[in-house]
Amino acid sequence: MFDKLGVLVAHHPWRFIVVWILVTVVAAMGALWGFGQGGLFDRLDNSTSLVKGTDSDEVNELTSSTGGESVTIVVTGLDLESDAAAVTQFMADHRADLADIDDVDTEADPFLFPDPTAPQAQAMMSDKSDGFIIAVTLKDGLSADDSATAEAAVADATTTFSDDLAAEFDGASATLVSQQSMTDSVIGQVQKDLVKGESVGLPVALLLLIIVFGGLLAAGLPILGAIIAIGVGMGIIWALTFSITVEAFILNIISIIGLALSIDYGLLVVSRYREELARVLTDDGYPLDGSRLPDKDRSRHLVAVAVRRTIATAGRTVTFSAMTIAFALAGLLVMKADMLKIIAASGIVVAILAVLAAITVVPSLIVILNRKLIKPSVITRVPGLRSLVKAVGDSSSDHGVFSKLARGVNKHPWIVMLGVIIILGVMAFPLRELQARTSFTDYLPEDAAVTAAYNTIQDDYPALKASTITVVADAAPADTADLVTHLESFDDVSYVSAPAALPDDANRTVINVTIDVENQVGQQIIDDVEELRGYDAGYDILVGGPAALQQDFVESIIDGLPLALTIIIVAVFILMFLMTGSLIVPIKALVINSLSLVASFGATSWIFMEGHLGMPQQLGLETFILACIACFGFGLAMDYEVFLLARIKEYYDAGVPNDEAVERGLQRSGRIITSAAAIIVAVFIGFTFGEMIPIKEAGVALAITVITDATLVRMLLVPATMTILGKWNWWSPKPLRKLYSKVHLVH
Repeated sequence: MFDKLGVLVAHHPWRFIVVWILVTVVAAMGALWGFGQGGLFDRLDNSTSLVKGTDSDEVNELTSSTGGESVTIVVTGLDLESDAAAVTQFMADHRADLADIDDVDTEADPFLFPDPTAPQAQAMMSDKSDGFIIAVTLKDGLSADDSATAEAAVADATTTFSDDLAAEFDGASATLVSQQSMTDSVIGQVQKDLVKGESVGLPVALLLLIIVFGGLLAAGLPILGAIIAIGVGMGIIWALTFSITVEAFILNIISIIGLALSIDYGLLVVSRYREELARVLTDDGYPLDGSRLPDKDRSRHLVAVAVRRTIATAGRTVTFSAMTIAFALAGLLVMKADMLKIIAASGIVVAILAVLAAITVVPSLIVILNRKLIKPSVITRVPGLRSLVKAVGDSSSDHGVFSKLARGVNKHPWIVMLGVIIILGVMAFPLRELQARTSFTDYLPEDAAVTAAYNTIQDDYPALKASTITVVADAAPADTADLVTHLESFDDVSYVSAPAALPDDANRTVINVTIDVENQVGQQIIDDVEELRGYDAGYDILVGGPAALQQDFVESIIDGLPLALTIIIVAVFILMFLMTGSLIVPIKALVINSLSLVASFGATSWIFMEGHLGMPQQLGLETFILACIACFGFGLAMDYEVFLLARIKEYYDAGVPNDEAVERGLQRSGRIITSAAAIIVAVFIGFTFGEMIPIKEAGVALAITVITDATLVRMLLVPATMTILGKWNWWSPKPLRKLYSKVHLVH
């Protein structure tokens, strides 16, 4: 198949380019403008529930689906002790500005109550006497468009209200807070972080590629492939928004992975092409220093030959690598949480696009550029750059720095192996302190006005702050006294709301509980949730709230983990066997990559849980980030495993002894692995410059995973274990050897 693809690309490059241009344009139009259906960013959302059908999901549905949508206006900067009369008059003069908006059902503020000391009025007053709350409720039954229009009108009126307020009370302001305004704030931050991450990562990646390839044209090929893959991927994700909720931050995750894989694959393809080109030029009698070049017709033939060989070798390798990543991500598809499913689906799409771009777009451009890529770049004539390019650029030699490193490892394999395992163990040690958390507020931009207003509610309005635990009881309010008493007995409880019937069901009661602890989804609250779910109230109760949502999310992952791991292990085992013909290599790869991943988790936990290396200290790592890192990190580790083993296996099949095959394979792939790792780390680190904490966690975790894997694991641990195992690396029983001879995936 790859031989035929190589012939097609070599002889019809423009056909592939035209097809990709058309696909990219259509996908970009969908993502940016949406063909009248709203562009990608217009169609993004943030789910208020993670796992359908759980107790926390049902509580969320019951407590949020009744009545019209509510909008809260937070007024700050007042002195209510001295200006109470003036504020009361101000509200009397301006209340209608909000209440009379089309599709607004009710407006409520503390100055509506005849008795300002009434509990209802006091609940809407800041406990610092510096502000108050205005509650605006939209009419029930509004369509999504009408609701959005009404909320936009309330937002405009709030701006005018705030201006009038500031004109009369110096320093006063009003800010609208709603589920939609917070979602819009998150989406806006996603856009900013996406631009910032790519504006940092792409230039650094291009600079490193120029150094690796010694020229701008060759360096630009993987970047161009990445841009195409991500552009088309965004269009496909836009199409997915019509059938499933796509979380805003997923774009950042997919952008990171798309860039990483596209650069990985493009780098390997271009590097292998340069190696094959050097071989055909040498065979044809042309010097590699560019002092004498073939004519146009001859160069066209030689380039075509090199491209065919590249696709037949590196093309097969990167395709195999993409398959392993796709199967690693497929483990998330069996999880119950829709968020994990959409991340998996998007990641698989981007992996497929990245490899398709690498084996069609990049080689097609190579054929079209022809002699321009044969000529030495002007960069190689700059004295300082020439030395740098020679030192770290891609190599066409079987002997060099990495083969020397492999020989050193071969002399002391046990010492190297034990040393690396100890280092990985030290990195993994902080996992003992790791805490997972799932909280929507972690995604809110710190400097956004809506975030400040939301935090004001949490800090200054005890009766209105987001509840720690929400209980829905299958009983009338009058019958829940014992349950309320039990809730009041929990440690650190600061507030238990009066039992209230659900608006649509007088025989079901909702009770909100606030517990004053720093981590609202921490272990103490999770323990309270578990205890409450086991409590016998004499009637059924449902327990929801942030910690319950976190607990249900974690349990859904645990429930899906056996099947997910089975899919990943079986798929990787089969693919690695088809590549190497060995039963030992897949087992070793799974064990080593798992060690690398655990070590990376530990280091990431140390950085964020304790606030090291300039990262903000966190109460825990986002649960979904941990799941994503596990799959993406494992996939990237398999990437480098495939790159290295493909070259080692190539030499071993040619009759080269095991240890020498390891040396040559590491020499040929070592620069590619380390160069790709350096470039990818630059991309990952670029995304830590954004404001969204979960994306920072993903960027740092994946960067650590790549650094660990490309240095300790690929350069040291893998050669050491392969030296120790010797010929047993390639062992498999006779029946499987026969099967491998028929269905193997080798160059």
